[in-house]
Amino acid sequence: MRTEVNPIMNNLIEKMDIRLTYQRKIILNTLIDNVGKHLSANEIYTLIKDKENIIGMATIYRTIDMLLKKGVVIKHDFGDSAAKYEIEIENTRNHHHLICKKCGKVIEASGLIKDDFYERLLEEKGFQCTEYKLKIFGYCKNCRVNAKAN
Repeated sequence: MRTEVNPIMNNLIEKMDIRLTYQRKIILNTLIDNVGKHLSANEIYTLIKDKENIIGMATIYRTIDMLLKKGVVIKHDFGDSAAKYEIEIENTRNHHHLICKKCGKVIEASGLIKDDFYERLLEEKGFQCTEYKLKIFGYCKNCRVNAKAN
């Protein structure tokens, strides 16, 4: 398990203003290594346990909670009963998720909403948006193809 501090982690450390313990480095590296994936706490634990056997679930939950409060991790609910976590690296906050109702696959999509969305909300509705989450439910390409074949 790598525990070095890479450039992405350096930026996160500056943003968080926390003491970076050995366990936090491992958890952050696991999240960084899985950018673009949406991991449950159990999946994070499994990825770490395969290489290190020194981090328990309680440490993972505490660290995730702290990272959520610091704005470094985003929590998602895709309707499958387990919260999923994703590290926020520049330009990932307002991306969108396409969720297959049959297989549960989550596809990331960007650019679905025009760049002037925030300004239009403020101008047209008087509402200042600080962030948004868009989840679109439907059927992925594989499930649609398989459904037609049956």
